[in-house]
Amino acid sequence: MSFEPEGVYPALPTPMDAEDDIDYEASRRHLEYLAENGVQGVVPAGCTGHAATLPHDEHVEYVSRVSEMAQDLGLDVVAGSGTNSTYETIDLAQSIEEEADIDAHLQISPYQNKPAQRGNIQHYELVADEVQEPIIAYNVPSRTGRNLIPDTQEQISHIPGVIGVKEASNMPDQIRELGERFSDRDDFYLLSGDDPNNDLVYSVGGSGAISVTGNVAPTESVEVWETGFQQQDHDAAEDLNEDLSPLHDAMFQDGEVNPVGVHYALNQMGFEFGTPRPPNSYEPLEDEVDPETGEVMHNQSEIEDALDEFGLLEAEV
Repeated sequence: MSFEPEGVYPALPTPMDAEDDIDYEASRRHLEYLAENGVQGVVPAGCTGHAATLPHDEHVEYVSRVSEMAQDLGLDVVAGSGTNSTYETIDLAQSIEEEADIDAHLQISPYQNKPAQRGNIQHYELVADEVQEPIIAYNVPSRTGRNLIPDTQEQISHIPGVIGVKEASNMPDQIRELGERFSDRDDFYLLSGDDPNNDLVYSVGGSGAISVTGNVAPTESVEVWETGFQQQDHDAAEDLNEDLSPLHDAMFQDGEVNPVGVHYALNQMGFEFGTPRPPNSYEPLEDEVDPETGEVMHNQSEIEDALDEFGLLEAEV
């Protein structure tokens, strides 16, 4: 049966120990927590997993070991396998397929070299022709410097092997247009890539979310999905997702970059995720000045307060 990405898929941070080695015991405990709280699957080694800091062999091993643990728990696995080089992406994706039992690839559009719209189409065509598992394209202009416009996404949607897109443009009008373009497609899936927009994506026909907040609040994130996608109660889903705003905001704070916030949150919950690898190996600002704004930031306290509001601190989970 073909893979159907429907549900909440936390974009996994990669836990690090004091020596900056991957902590697989922390991964296991976190995966068990996610499975117990209703998520459909997980996404290892994406942007939230700071995949750019994982060398090729370690990247493949990490996806392989996570996929084994996840599937023992009944979770789907969508493997982050994108890079900014088309040939390197093909090599990485093929290596993952050889070593890991995955359901699909998540492949970011090439970053740093910022191909034009036609270059992005070419990238996905070439990769899809060389891999076996289905591909979910990933539009995140804040990371790549290039928005995949709706015309481009529609062309990519017709490439054999590409079954969906993670839309993280944070552009509500574009999300609505994509919903209209894909509304009559039963072979292509629109997925949210920005937690504050999850309810909007469900309201226009999107089937799920690749979520950061879902790492810390899986039950609440799944409730938004069930209400908005399964029950089609869009007003209620909007209210539920608005209620989650303190957690969404805590994951993406001024003065920080993902995944610094979610690592800190999971540490406060008792999962021992450490800090991301350099160049982001630090904790959120606390009683410190953000050099870009001149404001004194209290980001650690904001995360702790949000977790406490939802009963998610270590003593409460």
